[in-house]
Amino acid sequence: MKTMTNITKQCRKRNPLLVTLLIAVAIVGGVSAIRSPSSIQQQYTQTQRHYHQSRQEEEEQQQLYSVIASTPRGGKIDKKTPSTPPTTSALSFPTDAAVGTVALTLIERIVNKVFVQFGVQFPAQLGGCGILFFFLIIADVVKPGSGTSIFKVLQPGTTLLTKWLPVFFVPGLAMLPLAPSVGSGLEVAKVLLVTIIGFVYTLYSVAYSVLFLRKLEGKVDPTITATIETQKDKKGSATVESSPPKPFGDATMDLLLKTSIITGIANFVTQKSSLSDASWATSLQTLFFLAATFANYVSAARLPSAFTKAVHPLLTSTVMTWVLLYVYGTATGADFIESIKTYKTGSLAWNAAGAGDLLLFCLGPSVVSFAVSMFSRKKLLLENLKIVVAAMLISSVGGLFGTAFFAKLIRLGGTSGNALLIRLSMLTRNITTSLAIPVTQLLGGDVSIAVVVVVLTGIIGAQYGKRLLDLVNIQDPITRGLAVGSAAQGLGVSSMVNEADAFPFAAMAMALTAVAGTILVAVPSVKDAVVSLCV
Repeated sequence: MKTMTNITKQCRKRNPLLVTLLIAVAIVGGVSAIRSPSSIQQQYTQTQRHYHQSRQEEEEQQQLYSVIASTPRGGKIDKKTPSTPPTTSALSFPTDAAVGTVALTLIERIVNKVFVQFGVQFPAQLGGCGILFFFLIIADVVKPGSGTSIFKVLQPGTTLLTKWLPVFFVPGLAMLPLAPSVGSGLEVAKVLLVTIIGFVYTLYSVAYSVLFLRKLEGKVDPTITATIETQKDKKGSATVESSPPKPFGDATMDLLLKTSIITGIANFVTQKSSLSDASWATSLQTLFFLAATFANYVSAARLPSAFTKAVHPLLTSTVMTWVLLYVYGTATGADFIESIKTYKTGSLAWNAAGAGDLLLFCLGPSVVSFAVSMFSRKKLLLENLKIVVAAMLISSVGGLFGTAFFAKLIRLGGTSGNALLIRLSMLTRNITTSLAIPVTQLLGGDVSIAVVVVVLTGIIGAQYGKRLLDLVNIQDPITRGLAVGSAAQGLGVSSMVNEADAFPFAAMAMALTAVAGTILVAVPSVKDAVVSLCV
């Protein structure tokens, strides 16, 4: 308790925005965890006649993808395929997953080098995702089946990266104590208000617009009511299925815990001896923090479901990581802020990289792997291309101009000289971090504030996006995916992984919203209009 008090004090000195926002998210989470029976009965799936026709034509790829999303929304499962994987007492090395992960990493690195070589100012992770998706489609057209063969090779790696995707966002939150302050408590509350209202606005504006267009095209049957994964008893009452198993097994938790303890002891001994200046000492420290971060997230994800529904495991694991950094700093003679700076150094050199740098690096191949998920539903994506484009325009234009209007309406920043800077920093709230940074720089905002808002939006979207859609009984998978992906970037996309039909659309919405937002701001007249709206 004393440790948490000291951490809170240091965070407040550096950035009161951090403490206030995280506390507010936790409070809102506790309230939102209380759900009515009607909202439970309306969650998740709605079966559509038009959709089933498309699914039957892609049955083979749906079976492959069912490993990524173990609970398909209304799809058929081959009777020969076991509904649950066999349990084992020990971990085995996932060779296929390793091969797929390495391949996706190489794709991201190659695209990055090509972009740098030709001066392309665009994130390699998003570029790699688009290039891989279209390559798989073209390969299938040129030589039928070749794209599917590549898909099968990459699918195990996609499964692995998708499973651990939220962990890769921990560094973004862990660095928040280093972000600058935005002013008084009132201004902090305004930032939180813009973030929450902005997310809800984008979520519902995209959802209802997409739903309207799909109904016009006759792709949503209004006579089919939403259903949930329940069984009806003889009296007609719904009986909810047993609680889902924990997301990570005991063997995984045991391995990470032992690795953290062993590397932690070795690192402490090294730091307290003459070996602290050795070239490999930093690598040992990085290995310790890396194992501990994974262990923290697994521990947070295995907490009771009542708690994880209220507070996202990413938030819990970040707090645990802060506690670890504080204790480590105290033990080695460094303060909390210095320990955070060793967690992410900004370098990928083997003897200088921190655990945060390696985790952020893993975001690259993870975003590229979204192409595999999109390819598994390529027919649906192509059939709904117009609707996807419409969602992109609504989320990007509405995100920029709507946020600018609301920030000015509530006089965000007050009368301080930084008012315009703060308002401009809010405009990229629903643009993924890799593009939010250059867009914020182009607008003239503060990158640190923008990153805080982007990460916070992602947490809110991952934790409450699906619940808000359930609240208004929006169960159409395409609508759900486009809405969450447009409003909550990468973390929102990761929250849709268990909705197999919605996940590819969420990934595409995230990428297209980021690209469209960047293109819009790059147009001088649009940029001037947005900035003038903030003044």
